[in-house]
Amino acid sequence: MSEIKTPEEDKVPVGQKAAFGAGHFVLNLLPGVLGVYLQVFILTAFGMDPVWAGLLGGLPRIFDALSDPIMGFISDNTKSRYGRRRPYIFSGAIISGLLFILMWQLNENASMTYNFWYVMILQILFLVGNTMFATPLVGLGYEMSPDYNERTRLMSLANSMGQIAWIIVPWLYVIIPDPDTFDNPAEGVRTMAYIVGGICIVFGVLPALFCKGIDAGEMEDRERISLKTLGSNMRELYKGIVQVSKNKPFMKLCGATFLVFNGFQLVAAFSVFIIVFYMYQGSWEVAGTWPAWFNSLNAVITALIVIPIVSKMATKIGKRNAFLISTFLSIIGYILKWWGFDVELNEQFNQTLLGESLTGGLGTVFNFLNPHLKSIGATWFTIDVSNGVPWLIFLPIPFFAFGMGGLFTLMMSMTADVCDLDELENGLPRKEGTFGAIYWWMVKVGQALAIILSGVILKIVGFDQNITDQTVETMTNLRIADIVVPAGTAAAAFLVMWGYNLDEKRVNKIGEELKRRRVKPKNITSSAYLKRSHLLLPELNITPDRQYDLDFSNKSNKEIKALFSTKLHEGLHGICFSPYTKGQDLSDTLSESQIVRRMKIIQPYTQWVRSFSCTNGNEYIPKIAKDKGLKTAVGAWISNDLSKNQKEIENLISLANDGLVDIAVIGNEVLLREELSVDEVLEYISRVRQAIPKEILVTYVDSYYIFDIHPELIPALDMISINCYPFWEGADINISPAYTRYMYQLIKEKSGGKPVIISETGWPSDGESTEQAEPSQTNAMKYFIDIQNWADQEDIPLFYFSSFDESWKIHHEGDVGQSWGLWNEKEKLKY
Repeated sequence: MSEIKTPEEDKVPVGQKAAFGAGHFVLNLLPGVLGVYLQVFILTAFGMDPVWAGLLGGLPRIFDALSDPIMGFISDNTKSRYGRRRPYIFSGAIISGLLFILMWQLNENASMTYNFWYVMILQILFLVGNTMFATPLVGLGYEMSPDYNERTRLMSLANSMGQIAWIIVPWLYVIIPDPDTFDNPAEGVRTMAYIVGGICIVFGVLPALFCKGIDAGEMEDRERISLKTLGSNMRELYKGIVQVSKNKPFMKLCGATFLVFNGFQLVAAFSVFIIVFYMYQGSWEVAGTWPAWFNSLNAVITALIVIPIVSKMATKIGKRNAFLISTFLSIIGYILKWWGFDVELNEQFNQTLLGESLTGGLGTVFNFLNPHLKSIGATWFTIDVSNGVPWLIFLPIPFFAFGMGGLFTLMMSMTADVCDLDELENGLPRKEGTFGAIYWWMVKVGQALAIILSGVILKIVGFDQNITDQTVETMTNLRIADIVVPAGTAAAAFLVMWGYNLDEKRVNKIGEELKRRRVKPKNITSSAYLKRSHLLLPELNITPDRQYDLDFSNKSNKEIKALFSTKLHEGLHGICFSPYTKGQDLSDTLSESQIVRRMKIIQPYTQWVRSFSCTNGNEYIPKIAKDKGLKTAVGAWISNDLSKNQKEIENLISLANDGLVDIAVIGNEVLLREELSVDEVLEYISRVRQAIPKEILVTYVDSYYIFDIHPELIPALDMISINCYPFWEGADINISPAYTRYMYQLIKEKSGGKPVIISETGWPSDGESTEQAEPSQTNAMKYFIDIQNWADQEDIPLFYFSSFDESWKIHHEGDVGQSWGLWNEKEKLKY
């Protein structure tokens, strides 16, 4: 048991959990009832041809499978006062409930063609509404709490409430044909559609009314919803599918799921037909409640017995072995159905093995209860034991229940394993979303094919939906298909998974390798800072100063966010501009449009913009900044590449003479990187100083202590520009703002009265730690608040690093290098 307690603010109230569970009840009830209607009553109540019925059940599922990722994208990227998910859940519940009612207002006297197209069109519209409800509901569950264990408790309750639907659904087999309840099955279908649709509306809107997800106003990672963006996403998905298809363990999981799940789905309605048309000669009335008891007991045993057993088996003997045993037991269960559904054996079991006393005793009990049940209108709960109890139909259930129970208990966990393997073989980013999309797309398409093929099988065996007396040959063939199809597909899945080689030992080795890989080496900048840290930081006895540094110990994350927002909207002196978008690196040429877009985002929050280069499109930055009314600190990037230095310096001089430069910055940390000598840097500074107007300030940027080591730089500069990064020196967040002030004061005392500005400082929101310095969104906000408090109070010119996250830095500074922005790579404010 975990010793980590869930914080109170991360706990989901019981009322919200129950409301979310109500949504999952609807999530299971609607497809459950729809399946019963499409596979049974569209045949028996409305006389639909089995093949047509199969097409009616299968074709819309293909549309459903394709619409899910689109709805997921829309839901993820919606901004509204009610959140991203809740408006769709509310409207989706109402739309799907109403359309379900309309879909089943069929006339049994209408032509089969009319009924086919009526249900087809209404079902497609219904699935749109159901997708509007279902996809955002699933997403809502993952954002109701950030705590892993609380999410588990939430999902456990939701899934338990969802199972109630599968216990209820089979009773439609009893209620709808009951002559004491409805005049005919067609009337039963229509009436129950009203009841089911109404229940789904009432319970479906509860999550929208009472559950809380992430505040849409704080979401920073939404995409622009446009056809252009959707096309780009589809291209990325296609690339992911190609790559994922090469992951052999994952394809085995997909194959095994396709076989087990769809083999079961293909014959799901056959057991009901066998009970009614074989064991009870086509009389729904005589069959009574036994079809319902058969399916309800299957759901109960799966939820309460099979799933806990499979989970324990996986822990003891491994997931693959647990799957193989579960599948083997399900094959035994399917084979036992031959004897379980045998009429003569059931009669012998009643008369010979159990004796008359048990049957007679049950008869006495139910003969007493039945009149009372009829008096309150619950005739469908009555049980007639005059013809004996078909005990043996329940014998296979504990065995074949392991098929579905084992499948979905194990496959989600095993998919996480193959995601690790994919990262090991193909690198970042991880593709859980792509794996999930492919997996569930395959499940839904397979389900559609299963429903279609079920109608084909019924046609092949000679099943006639218009008569009660099916031929002996038909029922024999149907019984054989009911066994051979799921047992055969389960056996095939057994063989597919026999070669699955991601066992516990291998998965652990993959995990260890990924941990080592994720700890990326820091660049020379980081190591240089760390060397300085080891010499100075422990000896300084630095403590927070409450004049500038807030006490965050009693502040919630929400309060910290509010303080951050206030400080940001008060405005910054300057910000370091990061122009590179996802997929770009330093070798790419920047477009003017991307700089305009990003400059427009930061313009309301800063007075100055600092750039780092004057080539490859960076030369657009000062012009666009000036157009936005901002002042510019324009950098020329110099290094040991002398030819590139020449181009950088020429462009800086040209920009300055065009009136686009307020501060000319010659080089950034070139001495820290040990790429040029001090004399070489001074020569570049002198060259620029002589070539540009005197009113433009000239400076050089480097780590603060470089100016302590090389004071000869100071006379050549109009101002001293220092980079201060307590994070890279391993400082704890609580003392880091004070440590930055120490860096500043150290150089201020050596400046000879020249202005000192902080040209870079900041804190990363994610990635690996550096000694005591831990990256996180909360720590990044704390540092921002405190450092801006000090800069504002003491009128310190400070350029915050940086504006946007840039993924190319992962190759230079590790994972943490790409997480320094106030805005993320998608240009959404992170905090």
